[in-house]
Amino acid sequence: MLKFAGILMIFIAGTGMGTAKSMELTKRERNLKKFLWLTSCLKGTVRCGNSCFPEAFLEISEKFDGMYQEFLQSLADRLKGQEGQTLGQIFRDCAKKEFRTAGFSAEEMELIASLGDRLGYLDREMQLRQLDIFEEELCRRLDFLACQLPEKKKLCRNLGILGGIFLGVLLW
Repeated sequence: MLKFAGILMIFIAGTGMGTAKSMELTKRERNLKKFLWLTSCLKGTVRCGNSCFPEAFLEISEKFDGMYQEFLQSLADRLKGQEGQTLGQIFRDCAKKEFRTAGFSAEEMELIASLGDRLGYLDREMQLRQLDIFEEELCRRLDFLACQLPEKKKLCRNLGILGGIFLGVLLW
């Protein structure tokens, strides 16, 4: 009886691990969509607000919560502090600090961190074009992820279940 309980627990653990990985992929997609929304808000603020970046980041931080709000507020604070770094360096540092738990892939994190390099040194129209280009790249990445996501999620869940069954049979 004890052996059966242990095998059942292994099966449940394997299923849980597969489900957790599946949920992590969903979280990644949700976070990319939220960053796309952040970019759209930033574009609107640059277009209509005609404010400098620290003010724009603080203004749009009110529309977000959690890590996005912390990211925007720390970005605005560091830009106001004028630490002798460029916008790109500050943006990259804040993004790597705040988004380390967002589940982004290395390529996605590099894409997000590179946004700061595209902004801050050009006129308003060029900044808007750079934001448009960034949005297009992020949309392409989201479309690619959306195509793969159902298959990957199913694969993760099934591998978790099969891994639990395999270990249970192996230990039987």
